[in-house]
Amino acid sequence: MDVRVEPLSSCDQFRAVEGLQVAVWGMPDREVVPAHQLLAAVRTGGLVLGAFAGTVLVGFSYGFPAVRTGARFFYSHMTGVLPEWQSRHVGFVLKCAQRTWALEQGYDRIVWTYDPLQARNAHFNLHRLGAEASRYYVNYYGEMTDALNRGLESDRLEVDWWIAHDRVRAHLEGRTEGPPPPACPPVLETEGEEPGPVREPQGHRVRIAIPASIRSLLERDPGLAHRWRLATREAFQRCFAAGYAAVDFVRTDRGGWYLLEART
Repeated sequence: MDVRVEPLSSCDQFRAVEGLQVAVWGMPDREVVPAHQLLAAVRTGGLVLGAFAGTVLVGFSYGFPAVRTGARFFYSHMTGVLPEWQSRHVGFVLKCAQRTWALEQGYDRIVWTYDPLQARNAHFNLHRLGAEASRYYVNYYGEMTDALNRGLESDRLEVDWWIAHDRVRAHLEGRTEGPPPPACPPVLETEGEEPGPVREPQGHRVRIAIPASIRSLLERDPGLAHRWRLATREAFQRCFAAGYAAVDFVRTDRGGWYLLEART
């Protein structure tokens, strides 16, 4: 694969990012982050990276400076790759380039959100990149109408990517052994296709199961997809309230499970 990543800065490049958003998420025009917003962000400390195969833009990542309760960090709002270029490490190359830039700017943390029921994203964010999550937001964006998100409440996990930590470097370099087998007690597990009852977290490590493809499930059985949303919402909220953080994810044939560790 011959893909190069570089910062974007021109209006023409940002218009290409507009088109990429439609291609990746199936967004209606009114939800696309416009070129003028991307330009303003870049000129005030933000970053838009483009991944190119030859002269073709196949992926991008967009973020900007942020402050919360006095702590400065970089907020990564969007990272997207064309469907035909997914599973070819383009997203990984983009995030690594974003990390390098952020370290050069003096950041030690990058934050973003994702749908906790998206197994592929969970594995990428927690296992491949080494991010962790301890905050859960219910219906974060309200109703979403793009092709990937419509039809289900927009609950989100917010991850912290501590980009200077040894743990993150180990994940990026593939030096982690992965989580232990699923012997730790489940807070939520599958019962057939249904989510089982939500249990109280106990012990140093617990796990939360999710289905293999929430999008396929939503198309086939919206009620079942909604039950998974409610069950995982309750499971994560219980764990986070008890001081756990989601630190890894294991993909399986039937879906996958989150590994959470007690932090308090």
